[in-house]
Amino acid sequence: MSPEELSSTLCKIEKLERKPIGIKFVKTLSDLPKGIKRFGDQAGKGEDKSLLCAMWGDAFNGAEPFYTIKSQQICGGGSIAAGFGSTMPIEIAEKFMIGDGKIYGTMEGLKCALETTLPFEDGEFEAQIIGPLEKMKMPELLPDLVFIICTPAQGQRILRSYGFDTGEFISGIAGGSTCEMVSSYVYKTDKPAFTLGDIGGNTGMVFSDNELMLAFPFNKLEVAVKNLNRICRVSSMHKHKIYHET
Repeated sequence: MSPEELSSTLCKIEKLERKPIGIKFVKTLSDLPKGIKRFGDQAGKGEDKSLLCAMWGDAFNGAEPFYTIKSQQICGGGSIAAGFGSTMPIEIAEKFMIGDGKIYGTMEGLKCALETTLPFEDGEFEAQIIGPLEKMKMPELLPDLVFIICTPAQGQRILRSYGFDTGEFISGIAGGSTCEMVSSYVYKTDKPAFTLGDIGGNTGMVFSDNELMLAFPFNKLEVAVKNLNRICRVSSMHKHKIYHET
């Protein structure tokens, strides 16, 4: 199935409010497809900056495919998640990331979270292409990962569809930053995952308290989509006379 078919089928069957987006990791700038625009090109002169999660949010809101680089990243976590490398020494990051009301309570917690996500090497990638999945249909634009924002009910059906033939379980990832939880970990394990996100990522992508995000390796998404009409969708519990304890 093409990216366009995958997106339209998902949206039609599951009635997704927003269309899925695709993420492509780019080793060097020379590998960028011809004609792909750079983030902020429409804004005029200068280096336009944002957060990686907010850029993903732009794609969820329909922005045409674009690429971004390290110098455009405001958030160090997003830069690490993209494989660009940290934007500052961890000792400096400690000042605004560690402590009550911040991201982590201890430096040990921050380091553990970074290691758990199977992080990319600093500078492993020089660019990331972001766009609606349906628009990433040219061979040179085929994404590495696909992100889907959905309700828990939609998510459980999509994930059950993935495991319908094999019985494979899907792991959830929580407790860290959205961008880091769904980037290198899903890319390196080549397995789908779901996350509840974090306050920063959820704000950047503008999804509500009753939504979560699925992250699929692009090459695994078709398995789930093809089974969407094969899974059980109605409980048979109503057929039984069930006693309920009070």
